[in-house]
Amino acid sequence: MRLLLINFEMDPESKVLAWQHSVALELAKLCEHLVVLTNRATEFLRPLNMTVYVFPRILLRAPLRWAGGMNIFVWQICRRHDIDASFIHMNAIWGYRLAPVFHFLRIPVLLWYAHGTVTHRLKLAHLFVDRVVTSTPDGFRLPSKKLAVIGQGVDTSLFTIQELAPDAADILTVGRVSPRKRIDLMVEVMDALREIELSIPFRLVVIGAPLTSQDQMYQKTLEQKAAHSKASQNIQFVGHVPIVHIPAHYRKAFLHLNLSITGSMDKTVMEALAAGCPVLTSNEAFRSSLSGFPEFLVNDDHPKAIAHRILELYRRRTTIDRNALRGIVVGKHDLATYGTRILEELQKLKDAQGIGKSC
Repeated sequence: MRLLLINFEMDPESKVLAWQHSVALELAKLCEHLVVLTNRATEFLRPLNMTVYVFPRILLRAPLRWAGGMNIFVWQICRRHDIDASFIHMNAIWGYRLAPVFHFLRIPVLLWYAHGTVTHRLKLAHLFVDRVVTSTPDGFRLPSKKLAVIGQGVDTSLFTIQELAPDAADILTVGRVSPRKRIDLMVEVMDALREIELSIPFRLVVIGAPLTSQDQMYQKTLEQKAAHSKASQNIQFVGHVPIVHIPAHYRKAFLHLNLSITGSMDKTVMEALAAGCPVLTSNEAFRSSLSGFPEFLVNDDHPKAIAHRILELYRRRTTIDRNALRGIVVGKHDLATYGTRILEELQKLKDAQGIGKSC
């Protein structure tokens, strides 16, 4: 298959979207040729069958934007590379903005969306694309006959089981710093932990960076709250860490804490499980995946209730089957399986249209 992939950025050290680079490399393994069209790209080692284009900024401005300039640009790319199908990874606006060229060239379009939030732009994209894939039913909340649930895509060659240090007492949280992640509640949980257990040097380690101006304001509020916390000496804001260095942090972490209310399957939770690290999450998207580990699910949002659950998991840290945790991910939510399922869905679309070669 000769595939056009449209995403936000191609940067293996991105603060938020390094995963898009990993997905692109995985798809390149499965395609005859992969053409990537993105908002931003950095230098990285590209496979021989990958071509990367950046959206020309001038075509994003009026009047060229309204005159169809981007459709002409993409039409040239598709004809030049004899594109069979297109996969839009998260960057949903192109599902409707490029609908004219995809319709004209009879190129089937698959959209990945796993956020849980329903926007006007998503509704428009859903109208024009041929099929949508998501991680869990909670990740896509529009009623749709176009939907397929395919799981997440964790790089299990990077996130491998880490040997737990004997003195491991870190509570790790990884991801974008934003209000929806409820890191402020984690600070309150650390205060509650100090009230019920002083002998264990618990430490909250926050890995991640803000993305928007709202996120930046939230981080300042967080830092102030942490500074006035009773557990201030045991809360560390690490900031952005390149994804290749994150697995090492699980050597001192007995728990990955996720109090997100995004409503979609946070990939960082699956990364923790792939590394054999127990999780504690309030995210309803994990109800099914963690059905065999009900103690990993938060049912009471009060800081003291969460603190007691953390203490229980700490006491059990050496008896938890870390291979069983990894088994939740491998073969179901790993990057290789994800890439294969994407290509399968694209092939179905091609077959339905009766065009193109087989993958």
